Amino acid sequence: MTPLEEERIEAVRRYLSKEPTKDICNNLGRTEQWFFKWVNRYDPEDPEWYKSHSCTPHKIVNKTPPEIENAILGIRAKLKNANEFYGALAIQWAMEDLGYRKIPSNTTIKRILKRYNKIEPQRSSARYKPKNIPYPKIEANGKPNILHEMDFLGPRYLKGGFRFYGLNIMDIGTHRVALSISKNQCDYTVVDTLLSSWQRLGIPRYLQMDNQLPFTGSNRYPRAFGSVIRLCLYLGVEPIFIPIREPRRNGHIERFQQTYKKMFLNKYYFNNPDELLRSLNDFEKRHNKRYRYSCLRGKTPMQALFDSGGNIKKLPEGFQVPDLSTCR
Repeated sequence: MTPLEEERIEAVRRYLSKEPTKDICNNLGRTEQWFFKWVNRYDPEDPEWYKSHSCTPHKIVNKTPPEIENAILGIRAKLKNANEFYGALAIQWAMEDLGYRKIPSNTTIKRILKRYNKIEPQRSSARYKPKNIPYPKIEANGKPNILHEMDFLGPRYLKGGFRFYGLNIMDIGTHRVALSISKNQCDYTVVDTLLSSWQRLGIPRYLQMDNQLPFTGSNRYPRAFGSVIRLCLYLGVEPIFIPIREPRRNGHIERFQQTYKKMFLNKYYFNNPDELLRSLNDFEKRHNKRYRYSCLRGKTPMQALFDSGGNIKKLPEGFQVPDLSTCR
């Protein structure tokens, strides 16, 4: 028996012996509310009347059904075994693909995973050592279409030997992306992709990329502007090239490429290029509407765009590519 339980028994014993209530409370250092609680709780037929009752509610409102909890744990295990992302957001996407009507929120899924000890500690990555090379750095400051980052991914292959590249663009202010696939890495492919992407994302003030030849131009004529640079200058976009062998300068799009590979390229199988393209368009829309970023304070890219109040300028649908050889 605990000292607290002995105190409750003592208070009731003195009450039954007709001792004044005020004297009992003053002597025990308790309030009258506490005193009458245990007097009313006293039951001579219950030998354990002095024990505390559980404060847990008898009925939990909005409790996640056991079958949903089991589904969440099963999906997580399957994703983890397949070497894919298996966090709360990835589980939500998987449940949507499986046709669940009521999908728990991100917070609820995390709470369930924590209850079953399925939250793994974050691994500490090797610290990047900057080369301290002075170079322009553009800050988007949460505003849309200040800075776009662009990067190639690939080559990748479909069943049957079809080779393709991914050329992806991200608006850093809102983290909206425009995704595309191509058969090659030629400059005219980049130009077509930029035109299509800027019709969806809007035209940026700056376009940041690495030093691949499709972006820069030609090694044979290093002083001549390539088609990509000419298109940027024609549309009033300032091209920025990151330092050689410093991909972390393009950190946002580089990190997205990892997400893109694990949550799309490595997750699904595609039988032909048309099926790949349809799925890619669906993934782009889903990412922009539903993927949440901590750097955006938990907002999705489209929510960040809406909250920014920015008036984006999109490239017209009927825009015709000019003769870029004449652009100066």
